[in-house]
Amino acid sequence: MDKMMFNQVIPRLRVLETRLLDKSKLDRMVDSDTPLEALKVLQESEYSIHLNNVKRPEDYEVMLSSELKRVYDMFYQMIPVKSVVDFMSLKYDYHNLKVIIKGKILGIDLSNLLISVGSIDVNKLKYYIESEYYRDLNPIMRRAVESTLEDYAATSDPQNIDIILDRYLFEHMHQLVKAMDDKSMEKYLETLIDLTNIKTLLRVKSQNKSRDFFNETLISGGNLDNERLNNLYADSAENLAGRLSFTDYDSILRTGIEEYLRTGSLGSLEKNMDNFIINFMKKAKYITFGVEPVIAYIYAKENEIKLIRIIMVGKLNNVPPEVIRERLRDNYA
Repeated sequence: MDKMMFNQVIPRLRVLETRLLDKSKLDRMVDSDTPLEALKVLQESEYSIHLNNVKRPEDYEVMLSSELKRVYDMFYQMIPVKSVVDFMSLKYDYHNLKVIIKGKILGIDLSNLLISVGSIDVNKLKYYIESEYYRDLNPIMRRAVESTLEDYAATSDPQNIDIILDRYLFEHMHQLVKAMDDKSMEKYLETLIDLTNIKTLLRVKSQNKSRDFFNETLISGGNLDNERLNNLYADSAENLAGRLSFTDYDSILRTGIEEYLRTGSLGSLEKNMDNFIINFMKKAKYITFGVEPVIAYIYAKENEIKLIRIIMVGKLNNVPPEVIRERLRDNYA
């Protein structure tokens, strides 16, 4: 992919970056006395255009969903290579597939869980699945749907729905990266797969699931090959960080696993992983041409939305500010 294709976009991205929430605004939200006061801080941000639709603090998700959709709509119009935006939005397509398929097999309406973002309009996607009209889907997505429904017909195990669709999601992302032939996107995807597999390893071990189950959940295509990860299954969690000390993930694993062993929670490790990726993305601030700033901004915005959600959940549940602050990830701004 020709990096020069993004030359006219990057100056606009630099302006958009200045509008991301900085640490001072996030701190003001955390230190607010009430959920309503926390929301009012966002009147000074891009979220202000959505606040009229938020009738009470408990409805903050309306604002976050609207902002996420606004950003993706803007990028689909602004970015000259649509597949770059597809690469970032595919996770929402596959989330929606999970929701629609579960609703279909269980015979219940789960529309409230759908996300109005993705490479395919969510209403179209719902129509395709419910009417079994798959021919307009990407071939990988079509195989994903068919494999999921076939597996459920054979096993009646809804747990496999997420496992199968996650595997196809990463296969689909691989297809896009291969077609675009961009090293930075390839590196991001490999990192995402590695961190997903490591997190899955710890979760599977904590649930006393079998090695066969772990093999079923492994995603291919990361820097850490599946054979190495499979061998780690027999090791204790205490040894995991040492076994992976040769990787770029050494420091985040050591602190995250220590906390996991102490508390039984993966929260610290997940936070470390999120911070690892946001710091990887921050390198794009110094890149003057290419796709990296595009991917970085979208990720930064999604991370920002996650931070607001953490703060609002904390405020609505009377969580002390210091605890909320401990849960927050690094921000991009």
